[in-house]
Amino acid sequence: MTKSYITRAAKSLLVALAVAGGASMTLTSCEETLERPSFTADDVDYVFSDVAKADLYVKGVYRYFCLEELFRAGNTGDCVTTANEDAFTQANMQRASYNYDPYRPWVFGDVYRESYNAIESCNLGIKRINMLPESPKRNALIAELYVLRAFAYHNLIRFLGDVPTQWKPMEDCSMDDPDVLYPVRQDRDAIYDRIIQDMVDHVNDLPWQSQNPYVTNERLTRNAGLGVMARICLHAAGYSLRWNLETNDPSTLKLSRRPDAARVQEIYRIADQALADVINKGENHLIQDTPEESGFMNLFRNFTGGNYGPTAPEMMWMIAQQGEKTNSRLGNYIGVTGAGSGSFFNAMKALQVKLPTYWLSFDPRDTRRDVTAPMYTIGHSGDEDIHCGTTFSTVMGGKYRVQWAQAPYNGSKRNIDMAMLRYSDILLMYAETQNFLNGGPTDAAKSALLEVRKRAGVGDLPIPSGQDAFLEAVMQERLWELADEFVLRTDLVRTGLLDKYITETKADLRSLSKREGKYANVPVYRIYKRSVNEGVYGDKFLMPEFFDVTDPAEISLIKDMPRPTQAAKAKQMRDNVKKIVEAHGYTYNNDWYPINLFLYINHDYNNRSRQICGSVVIGAWGLGATIATKPVGFAENMNAYPDWIDGENGLFFGYSKNKSELSPFAGDKTGHPLVDNPRLTQLPGYPGAKTDF
Repeated sequence: MTKSYITRAAKSLLVALAVAGGASMTLTSCEETLERPSFTADDVDYVFSDVAKADLYVKGVYRYFCLEELFRAGNTGDCVTTANEDAFTQANMQRASYNYDPYRPWVFGDVYRESYNAIESCNLGIKRINMLPESPKRNALIAELYVLRAFAYHNLIRFLGDVPTQWKPMEDCSMDDPDVLYPVRQDRDAIYDRIIQDMVDHVNDLPWQSQNPYVTNERLTRNAGLGVMARICLHAAGYSLRWNLETNDPSTLKLSRRPDAARVQEIYRIADQALADVINKGENHLIQDTPEESGFMNLFRNFTGGNYGPTAPEMMWMIAQQGEKTNSRLGNYIGVTGAGSGSFFNAMKALQVKLPTYWLSFDPRDTRRDVTAPMYTIGHSGDEDIHCGTTFSTVMGGKYRVQWAQAPYNGSKRNIDMAMLRYSDILLMYAETQNFLNGGPTDAAKSALLEVRKRAGVGDLPIPSGQDAFLEAVMQERLWELADEFVLRTDLVRTGLLDKYITETKADLRSLSKREGKYANVPVYRIYKRSVNEGVYGDKFLMPEFFDVTDPAEISLIKDMPRPTQAAKAKQMRDNVKKIVEAHGYTYNNDWYPINLFLYINHDYNNRSRQICGSVVIGAWGLGATIATKPVGFAENMNAYPDWIDGENGLFFGYSKNKSELSPFAGDKTGHPLVDNPRLTQLPGYPGAKTDF
């Protein structure tokens, strides 16, 4: 911890008591809130005077994990999702492309600050709750805090590497101790070893999900605790950016596993056993299809809408995000949103998009594609909200789409929980541990992967037999399955695949732009059906109906879009579209319009088409500008790659192998670690703290 955080915390018993007081905390049903009494530092004995009050304290610790930084910066850079802010100079655009700058807000500063607040809260709770008479409930609360503390350290390490540690509450520390006021980086392997052992020792004190007294999974159960432990183990035993902490020499930077191979094997075995325990317990399963919708859609539609009963077997842990105090803009930044003022949803801008290469990577039968990466947004047209089919530069995030949500607390507080752990992740991690421990995929590993694929409708995809090939298959499955669940960026690091995937994604985007190689036959034109939004929360809408146009004769009929004022030509265009629509077996009723997928959403061609053919005149979009207002096509961009693909600010422009896998510490003003702590070293390759201010 840095000086500023510690001294502030010491004056108020380290912010931890603020966690236990004053704020409203969502109950497990998320249908009512519990106003907790306000405590001061003098009331600490009262806070921990019995198990019931201690339970409220532990519940409050979860608030430190509701980080916008995790679902904005931490949700990008994974070859799936990228930022779509209004300017390339915006911090989240820089972090999405690994362009870290410790003297600008282009680092993971919130993770640093809030993780240490969580750690101190856990330290204090562990000490004080241990003083209560032993009981299963007391032991469960202590176990909960150990897992939460481990998770806080895990977030620090996966984004920042070797970090300072604190294992006891500040009330037990001396402010005269330089290691308290000015702690140094500690070896991440030692940190991981300690928190893994903490979880091994205590996780079984958590209740199984079937015995969960909290009704929903907004609090950790043993099932979720074992899953979190496995996730942490895979990072602890996986690849990470390492360097010589004594010399801080940039030449020592290297992506590698920890050096003790036997310990790596042991950590994988711990993860493997934890995952097997969850699977064999039989309390969790994947949500399956219904006659009306796919299991994947059923899961996220109910989850986003706050209907947690049907999702409980799969959604094993989520962070409460409802009510006034604990809420976020998750459903605004990630998702299909409303179009702003005048729209029924009155939503803020969607500031992330999916890469078109990601959308094209799905098997067309895969039911996850249109849930995770739908190609539509909600535009405001006249007095209607319209589902507008989009182009390749406007592939949206769909799991937390605004129309699936329940009514928001207000425009920026969307009442959508953060999805932290699902059973599909358990299965994919188990496939990974089995593959590693046995030098290749076992039958159990293949079965786990197959279970995830079958639910998605692609159970017949080939399964590789080699160890490395199977790991890549599992990682690809994670990309399809777990997008927008805040894990993929660092999953690519821990599997040693980040550099490979970034290199391939950049090459793929250039090939797609020119329609070369494997993208040579990607259709340019698509015809969407006009669809009016129902103007209700909880709508079951998935995607506008569409078909791609590939026949050269049909393309010639829609290639040149006239202006709406050219009445005769506009009528001829509608007749052309009608001819194509009916030739493809659909009914035409002045409600189908062509879109050029390689142009941007509000290009003249696409705007004219919507107006002439679909009676859609868009007045507002609710989208960021950096990518959604740019083309994908090389030819459509005057025979040049669009800037966001291959320009000065192109995707991943700041990435450098053996440097960008971690974020540097912030160091530009008071309150940032490098400024406050003269003993804290910077990530090699970045400048140290400034002293001239």
